[in-house]
Amino acid sequence: MIRVLYYYYFLFYTKVLPDSQPHSTVVFTLSFSLSLLINGLLSLILAYFAGYNMSNYVMVGVFIAVMVVNYMVFYRRGKGKQLVKEKPQLFNNHKLSMLFTSIFFSITTSWLFWGPILIKDILAK
Repeated sequence: MIRVLYYYYFLFYTKVLPDSQPHSTVVFTLSFSLSLLINGLLSLILAYFAGYNMSNYVMVGVFIAVMVVNYMVFYRRGKGKQLVKEKPQLFNNHKLSMLFTSIFFSITTSWLFWGPILIKDILAK
């Protein structure tokens, strides 16, 4: 799934918003999206079961850790360029892959807006 996300983020940054360094931009954007997903799940679990609200420092730490891993895997080892040549898709379907990528990005980005509200409600109970 991450391979498909990387490839379609790459297509976005080469065709829709052309960038001079699309691979580094994809690593950053993919890391940001994945860290939002991880932080969101951790926040929900900690708020619901432990009544604890994650600090911003922990969230930034998760982002940095995900970014370092993605940098090492996709950029440093050249896996990103290899993925672009392979053109991975979900079930060999371009439209399904685009839909999955769009929904994933929308959901993870929307966590920035509705996540704190949901966590506040959970902690208030």
